[in-house]
Amino acid sequence: MKLKLEVLTAVNIGSGDALSQFSDYVYDNGFVYYLDHDRLLQELATKPNCDEMIDQFVMIVQNQAKGNTQDRFKLKSFLEGNGLDYKKYALRKVPVSEEIKEQIQLHIKSGNQPYIPGSSLKGAIRTALISHFFSSERNLKGRKGYIGEDIFGKYGEDVLKYLLVSDTMPFPEEELRIARFYKINLETKKTDIPVIKEVIMQGSISTFDLKTKAKNGEVSEEFTFLLEGNEETLLGIINNYTQKNIEIELSHLQHYSGEVTKDLEEFHNRLLQAVTQTNPAKEAYLRIGSGKTYYDNTIAQKFSDGFLHQVIKRNFKKADPNFFPKTRTVIIDGISKTVPGWIKITKI
Repeated sequence: MKLKLEVLTAVNIGSGDALSQFSDYVYDNGFVYYLDHDRLLQELATKPNCDEMIDQFVMIVQNQAKGNTQDRFKLKSFLEGNGLDYKKYALRKVPVSEEIKEQIQLHIKSGNQPYIPGSSLKGAIRTALISHFFSSERNLKGRKGYIGEDIFGKYGEDVLKYLLVSDTMPFPEEELRIARFYKINLETKKTDIPVIKEVIMQGSISTFDLKTKAKNGEVSEEFTFLLEGNEETLLGIINNYTQKNIEIELSHLQHYSGEVTKDLEEFHNRLLQAVTQTNPAKEAYLRIGSGKTYYDNTIAQKFSDGFLHQVIKRNFKKADPNFFPKTRTVIIDGISKTVPGWIKITKI
């Protein structure tokens, strides 16, 4: 089954790499320029005083990294002062709404083009499937192995080997943006220091393939959705999982309602309406990547209050089980707040 993937809110799937604010990019007039160090050093090598210039460059980077405020963010001045047009040596030019002065965590890419890995998509689908089949909290008490082993079988031999999810086709390089990820405390309404991430922008579209390949007799009757040609059955299961999580999130937001969370409530109300009105044989809504809540990453929606409190106390020693999770990740751009990571998948 070929699916269209639409990015509803900015998505970040981290590559594990980051750009240093001290040496890897320059901000100028609404854009961030990623520097190509190889080309820059080649140009420096042609200068009569190249050794002196390279030493000066290294000293600026080292002093900034040590926290010397006098040398902070002098990279741009150094380049301009030595007649080096950093725009000429840029790997990429990314628009931003305001000046960036922090490390930038990068999105995973193929070459220079961002994409969404099939492993990220399958992981989110798998969580929805575990929630769908989960029947008893007793199965988790004293459990060894991975979550879902009692449902799908031992790791490596579980029935989800019959579910194949491809990477998306690469998105155009121009659809990369830089966003500020904040955590908001729902109780105090305060935000922490932002984390800067590359994202695939809202409205971006790509495609990927989802295939179920089990033959008759290879899976039991409860897993008939894994038989060849039954892929669309998964969409309804995903939507049911998503709908329940949105309803839980709305109940939390409404309990701690205020001006700071107004945008978040409005977004989730619109999203809930879209999920409940969609055709479950053709479309599904899913959350992936950075910024997901505890509920988005788990099957906590299926737990009783008492059991959920036990899980929280055991795994989050300092957390209040009656107020968990207390923070939400949002992207703040000016006065607007958005919830990252939401996508819509549609059967083509």
